[in-house]
Amino acid sequence: MIKNSYLDIAQNDLEYLEAVMKTGNRFYNQLAVQCEQVTEKYLKGYLDKMMLDEDVTDLLRKHNMKKIAAKLNEICPDLQLDTIGLAYLTDFYFDARYPGDDFYTVSKEEFDKCVAIMYDTLNRLKTHFN
Repeated sequence: MIKNSYLDIAQNDLEYLEAVMKTGNRFYNQLAVQCEQVTEKYLKGYLDKMMLDEDVTDLLRKHNMKKIAAKLNEICPDLQLDTIGLAYLTDFYFDARYPGDDFYTVSKEEFDKCVAIMYDTLNRLKTHFN
């Protein structure tokens, strides 16, 4: 059973993504979106965990990983989360999911970059805060 917290849901999403990736799945749009979701939930989980004395509700309700990472970098400057990479990853949340002028088909190389950004972020968070 998944516990009701950002970090537990993020871990569950990560395990799902890793299981799907092992199958050789090439639905890169969905996989890139899943990378974004895992990363966003981990960022929100650590922000929620760290900011006990400050109201961060607004950041937790939005999908702006760059701002969340900037706040975490402000709290812990040695964390050095890649806000540029996170902005790149955020674009896939909408552009790879919905039709319209901004719809985008994700390539294998772009998906690999999404995976690298996700793992870099998770490793920095887990190393710093655990």
